[in-house]
Amino acid sequence: MTVTVRETVRETVTETDPRDAERLMDLASTEVATIDELAACVERLHEVQRAKVALSRLDPEALRQALDARRRASDAGPS
Repeated sequence: MTVTVRETVRETVTETDPRDAERLMDLASTEVATIDELAACVERLHEVQRAKVALSRLDPEALRQALDARRRASDAGPS
């Protein structure tokens, strides 16, 4: 049996035995979880973008205070 796996950049053709088929089924069974992880990453990216917009709207004094507080917390190290 020949299985062709196509990827964006390369194509791999391999002769499969039952262990290969099991591995492929294991990988295929992760589709839903992988999509969920991707959706969570995309949501996190949207949160990061919203945070950047909010930071860009801070007045200079508020931004300076936030940076100073962050620097102090960083200098203090983990508790």
